[in-house]
Amino acid sequence: MHKSTIVAISAFQSDQAVVDLLAAIFNDPHDSILRVIVVDSLGSGEIESVCSSNSWPVTYYNFDTNLGSAGNLKKRIQLAAQLGAEWCLCLNHDANWDSDRLSAMIETSNSQDAIAAVYPVLDHYPRRPRWEDGRRSFAPTAGARHDKIPLEESSEVLWSSSNGALYSTAPVLKGVEVMSDLWMGYEDLAYGVALYQQGWIQLVCRKAVLSKVFDYTKPTLPIKRVFIQDKPSWYSYYNMRNLVLINKRYGGNGVSLMMVFVKFIHSGARILLFESNRFYKLFLHFKGMIDGFGGRVGKADWL
Repeated sequence: MHKSTIVAISAFQSDQAVVDLLAAIFNDPHDSILRVIVVDSLGSGEIESVCSSNSWPVTYYNFDTNLGSAGNLKKRIQLAAQLGAEWCLCLNHDANWDSDRLSAMIETSNSQDAIAAVYPVLDHYPRRPRWEDGRRSFAPTAGARHDKIPLEESSEVLWSSSNGALYSTAPVLKGVEVMSDLWMGYEDLAYGVALYQQGWIQLVCRKAVLSKVFDYTKPTLPIKRVFIQDKPSWYSYYNMRNLVLINKRYGGNGVSLMMVFVKFIHSGARILLFESNRFYKLFLHFKGMIDGFGGRVGKADWL
């Protein structure tokens, strides 16, 4: 049986990508969808205008502050709960739409009680191993990745990317929240740890695949089979700061302090060896670690 689902799309200076995603959704509708919403920050109004001109039944929320990815995720799940949906399918502006993928994830959500999240398999092409089917712990390298998608239909995980995730609204109604003061980065990890600590189940659905969601760049050194995610320099700050904040909030049962330091060394070495603008990124890497232990949260306006 299909449950009521809200498709919730995040936006920030991504009008055309969101419009294209909405067009795909309404060209291939799914009968479980109760409503489609877009949560924008400092939006231009273009998305709302296009929805109106196409008569797309989209509820558009435009906030006058930059929510960041963490605040946006929190708002989307909260709004889905307030609007009466049982499930919230969270899509970033750069996601893609597949109604069959949603059907497979809904089927998995019906497989047992107390399921809080269902995640698709993630496609890391051109990296190898290509397929990631969720993460059972926090580690400095990518989670469980395979050359071929495992045959088992689902398995339990600690967390995965919120992009493409199907979240139950039940935990939110019982007080579990996304850690929005992270502002940008690892909010899906923090939420996964919070769900785990409250006894909720999270599953990866191996019949559902989310492809083309990672942009990679070649390293500055000519080493084969090394790919670096194409991210702005300021991610180096939030990545380290937010891991420390998650550890301080939830303790070592999810992100241990030892693993934070392993990540610090691992990411620092990767920046130094492979990435461009390395000295600025290393500064942000160290600064993020220091600010995390100092308890600094939210958007770093100096960046």
